Amino acid sequence: MRYGIISDIHANLEALEAALKRLRGVDAYICLGDIIGYGPDPGECIEVVKALPGLRCVIGNHDLACVGKYDVNWFNWYARDAIAWTQERLTAADRGYLLSLPLMDMENSLTLVHGSLPQPMDYVTSAADARGVFAEMITPVCLIGHTHVSEHYAHTHGAAHVTHRSLKRGGTVKLDRGLSYIVNCGSVGQPRDGNPLASFGLYDTARREVKIMRVEYAVERVREKMEEVNLPALLGERLALGR
Repeated sequence: MRYGIISDIHANLEALEAALKRLRGVDAYICLGDIIGYGPDPGECIEVVKALPGLRCVIGNHDLACVGKYDVNWFNWYARDAIAWTQERLTAADRGYLLSLPLMDMENSLTLVHGSLPQPMDYVTSAADARGVFAEMITPVCLIGHTHVSEHYAHTHGAAHVTHRSLKRGGTVKLDRGLSYIVNCGSVGQPRDGNPLASFGLYDTARREVKIMRVEYAVERVREKMEEVNLPALLGERLALGR
């Protein structure tokens, strides 16, 4: 089975289309939340994602905020502006779809969550954070998003030590038996690991590996669209920098 893994699209249609072009031919898709927020094409991205074959999708904090189910005071000013702009453009069908998404899901040997365990909207940014997630996991692999950073953590059962590896240029995570893994395939639409290329993953169950891939997309076109609808300029600047 081959799964395409996408996360943190953030209404960036051009990046989403570029990622899906590279993933064409997979058996099913996993989306780890934050389909919308920040970017200029929320409705279009929702339509593309929900039509993906075999999709398993969890909800992210920006998705929740855009449907009024997450306190916007947790966000900085430019995220709040983008959320308010997005809320005005969602249809009833868009809202209904987002509200149907779970906070956490499981698919075979995978746990799927936007941010962390046991609190789905917390961040995993360190080995200490990862250790807390490993303590909650009942599957060997947990796929997360939320930080917009491509990386993975590994843990030997019964041991305290957690290893960490950055994957900001892409790479492959070999899933050894007897270890547990937390894998973050990064952000499709708002990378923040210093690499502006769209980031996503391919999980091959037969090969027991997750491959992190990066792809170019029309960044300047997205920035033009953001400017046309008066989204905060800072969001477009971050796209170009990958930060």
